[in-house]
Amino acid sequence: MCPSVSVSSSLVYTAPDGSAYVYQATASGTCVTQTPAPSYPVPRSETRQAGGSTPSAAAQAGSQAARAAILAAGGSCTGWTTTSALVWAAPDSSWHVYDVTVSASCAN
Repeated sequence: MCPSVSVSSSLVYTAPDGSAYVYQATASGTCVTQTPAPSYPVPRSETRQAGGSTPSAAAQAGSQAARAAILAAGGSCTGWTTTSALVWAAPDSSWHVYDVTVSASCAN
Protein backbone atom coordinates (compact mmCIF):
# COMPACT_ATOMS: atom_id res chain seq x y z
CA MET A 1 0.00 0.00 0.00
CA CYS A 2 1.39 3.36 -1.00
CA PRO A 3 -0.59 6.16 0.67
CA SER A 4 1.58 9.13 -0.34
CA VAL A 5 2.98 8.74 -3.84
CA SER A 6 3.37 11.58 -6.33
CA VAL A 7 3.89 11.15 -10.06
CA SER A 8 5.31 13.57 -12.58
CA SER A 9 5.52 12.96 -16.32
CA SER A 10 6.53 14.78 -19.45
CA LEU A 11 6.01 14.08 -23.13
CA VAL A 12 9.30 13.10 -24.79
CA TYR A 13 8.27 12.10 -28.31
CA THR A 14 5.20 11.99 -30.55
CA ALA A 15 5.19 9.89 -33.73
CA PRO A 16 4.84 12.09 -36.84
CA ASP A 17 1.46 10.56 -37.67
CA GLY A 18 0.27 10.85 -34.04
CA SER A 19 -0.06 7.07 -33.60
CA ALA A 20 2.38 6.77 -30.65
CA TYR A 21 3.54 8.79 -27.66
CA VAL A 22 6.58 8.35 -25.40
CA TYR A 23 6.56 9.79 -21.89
CA GLN A 24 9.18 10.02 -19.19
CA ALA A 25 7.75 9.61 -15.69
CA THR A 26 8.92 9.57 -12.10
CA ALA A 27 7.05 8.29 -9.07
CA SER A 28 8.18 8.97 -5.50
CA GLY A 29 6.74 8.42 -2.09
CA THR A 30 6.41 5.94 0.73
CA CYS A 31 5.02 2.43 0.57
CA VAL A 32 4.14 0.29 3.56
CA THR A 33 4.07 -3.49 3.45
CA GLN A 34 0.94 -5.12 4.81
CA THR A 35 1.02 -8.10 7.13
CA PRO A 36 -0.23 -11.11 5.19
CA ALA A 37 -3.33 -12.91 6.41
CA PRO A 38 -2.58 -16.15 8.27
CA SER A 39 -2.26 -19.16 6.05
CA TYR A 40 -3.77 -22.54 6.91
CA PRO A 41 -1.96 -24.90 4.53
CA VAL A 42 -1.72 -28.03 6.71
CA PRO A 43 -4.72 -30.36 6.54
CA ARG A 44 -5.17 -32.41 9.70
CA SER A 45 -7.58 -35.21 10.45
CA GLU A 46 -8.09 -37.44 13.47
CA THR A 47 -10.49 -40.32 14.09
CA ARG A 48 -11.50 -41.47 17.54
CA GLN A 49 -13.87 -44.20 18.63
CA ALA A 50 -16.12 -43.41 21.57
CA GLY A 51 -19.13 -44.85 23.31
CA GLY A 52 -22.09 -43.42 25.15
CA SER A 53 -25.55 -44.17 26.43
CA THR A 54 -27.08 -42.23 23.52
CA PRO A 55 -25.94 -41.80 19.91
CA SER A 56 -25.32 -38.08 20.46
CA ALA A 57 -23.29 -38.70 23.63
CA ALA A 58 -21.07 -41.20 21.82
CA ALA A 59 -20.58 -38.90 18.83
CA GLN A 60 -19.86 -35.91 21.09
CA ALA A 61 -17.24 -37.85 23.08
CA GLY A 62 -15.52 -38.96 19.88
CA SER A 63 -15.62 -35.45 18.47
CA GLN A 64 -14.07 -33.93 21.59
CA ALA A 65 -11.26 -36.51 21.62
CA ALA A 66 -10.47 -36.08 17.92
CA ARG A 67 -10.50 -32.28 18.12
CA ALA A 68 -8.22 -32.36 21.17
CA ALA A 69 -5.77 -34.57 19.26
CA ILE A 70 -5.63 -32.05 16.38
CA LEU A 71 -5.12 -29.10 18.72
CA ALA A 72 -2.42 -30.98 20.67
CA ALA A 73 -0.17 -30.68 17.60
CA GLY A 74 -0.17 -26.90 18.09
CA GLY A 75 -1.10 -23.98 15.89
CA SER A 76 -4.45 -22.50 15.04
CA CYS A 77 -6.98 -24.24 12.80
CA THR A 78 -10.01 -23.29 10.73
CA GLY A 79 -12.63 -25.01 8.59
CA TRP A 80 -13.56 -27.71 11.10
CA THR A 81 -15.69 -30.61 9.84
CA THR A 82 -16.98 -33.65 11.70
CA THR A 83 -18.35 -36.94 10.44
CA SER A 84 -19.43 -39.95 12.43
CA ALA A 85 -20.33 -43.56 11.69
CA LEU A 86 -22.10 -46.04 13.93
CA VAL A 87 -19.85 -48.98 14.80
CA TRP A 88 -22.07 -50.87 17.20
CA ALA A 89 -25.21 -50.47 19.28
CA ALA A 90 -26.40 -52.73 22.09
CA PRO A 91 -29.56 -54.66 21.15
CA ASP A 92 -31.48 -52.83 23.90
CA SER A 93 -30.02 -49.43 22.78
CA SER A 94 -28.34 -48.92 26.14
CA TRP A 95 -24.90 -48.31 24.59
CA HIS A 96 -23.67 -46.90 21.26
CA VAL A 97 -20.19 -46.83 19.74
CA TYR A 98 -19.21 -44.39 16.98
CA ASP A 99 -16.13 -43.68 14.90
CA VAL A 100 -15.83 -39.89 14.69
CA THR A 101 -13.51 -38.10 12.26
CA VAL A 102 -12.68 -34.42 12.71
CA SER A 103 -10.77 -32.49 10.03
CA ALA A 104 -9.39 -28.95 9.84
CA SER A 105 -6.83 -26.80 8.02
CA CYS A 106 -4.13 -25.65 10.41
CA ALA A 107 -1.40 -23.02 10.40
CA ASN A 108 1.42 -25.45 11.20
